[in-house]
Amino acid sequence: MAAIVTSNLVKKYGSFEALKNISLSIGNGDLYCLLGPNGAGKSTLIRILTGLMKPTSGNVRVSGMDLSSEVREIRQKVGLVSERVILYDRLTPVENLLFFASMLGVGRKAALKRIYDLLEKVDMLDWKNKPVRIFSTGMKQRVNFIRALLHDPEILFLDEPTLGLDPHSTRTIRNMVRELNESGITIILTTHVMGEAENIAKSVGIMHRGELISSGKLEDIQGSLKKDRVTVTVKDSSVFSFEKIEGYQSETRVDGVVKIDFQPGWTIENILPAVLRMKLEVIDIEQKKPSLEDVFVKLTGESS
Repeated sequence: MAAIVTSNLVKKYGSFEALKNISLSIGNGDLYCLLGPNGAGKSTLIRILTGLMKPTSGNVRVSGMDLSSEVREIRQKVGLVSERVILYDRLTPVENLLFFASMLGVGRKAALKRIYDLLEKVDMLDWKNKPVRIFSTGMKQRVNFIRALLHDPEILFLDEPTLGLDPHSTRTIRNMVRELNESGITIILTTHVMGEAENIAKSVGIMHRGELISSGKLEDIQGSLKKDRVTVTVKDSSVFSFEKIEGYQSETRVDGVVKIDFQPGWTIENILPAVLRMKLEVIDIEQKKPSLEDVFVKLTGESS
């Protein structure tokens, strides 16, 4: 059974169509990254899937339940982390989380155990009794992240959870996302940072101006361009002009070696004979699939 299924989902604000006939299916246990620039419709879609907003038309099923008639039951099965931190500054992490746990129907004893376990996982246990007002943005978001896990949801939505965070908090949240997904939780994460999705996603969907223009397994999306990139690393030499190699795009010199990047679509078989004819000392050859940003630019005609 799929965790999320939408069919012809539309959301309008007057004459403006924020979502245009979105149809997608996300499998149980997937880690699905929803990509696109600001204004693409990612957050609107997340708000609908979590029951915070009603669609104009279309159908949504979450964990097999119909969003239009079983929204209360659905909310018990999903958690949501947004870039907007929802915490009370005068309270400590434990006090904040106990309050939210009570609203979710989690008993105090069970909630305390889960709170301490989760605070430790996000490296915040030493701060459990300090007021939230003294925390950095990254520290607050780590506590906010825990808030969405208190009731042990089956599906976790994360809307730009690392936006503007320091590297430590970003890495902590990213590691937690992987761990939660490995434990069986389905995760839907929105981001406009293509590199973040490449590091973590199993599947991706690319949104552009309210439309879902591509959706599928990460490797399938990357392979859709059928234009791998080749990088040849050779020993540096002032004798050769690398620009003369057919397919050459750019070069980088570091510590006595040159990394030569070739234009998308050029293969090792195309490039290697020319490199060998020049009698260059080859150290390494690497062929990579197109990046998600390459795919995005190709599909939309604009950068992310």
